[in-house]
Amino acid sequence: MFESLDSSVRRVPVQTVVLGVLAGIITGIIADLLSGALVLGGALLSSLGFIALKSFVNKYLPSDKARVLHRAIILYLLRLVLICLVFLIIIFYFKNKVLAFAAGFSLILVSVAVEAVRNLAGVKKWKD
Repeated sequence: MFESLDSSVRRVPVQTVVLGVLAGIITGIIADLLSGALVLGGALLSSLGFIALKSFVNKYLPSDKARVLHRAIILYLLRLVLICLVFLIIIFYFKNKVLAFAAGFSLILVSVAVEAVRNLAGVKKWKD
């Protein structure tokens, strides 16, 4: 069961980028190219954030040392601050296009939902 979970975790960033490219192209055709680029940029940033979070969890959480966990918490908070700074930069420079970036950033939720349904369908098959 954990093998499928690990493969799902590897597929989520790839699916997010693919969805971001498709949504970016569609948004670029329907609205404008800048909005399409921001959708793609949001999807890329969320994929990079997911990959960074996965490596963070694999590196720091198995450790039991209090000093390592303290450092891990500081690094995680720094990561959140950097993501907030990127959002603030997007808001500052592209006031009217923030929703396009947020839509691209939110595509990771669609990828996670797809993988959850895929894993649940696999569990149902396994029970029968």
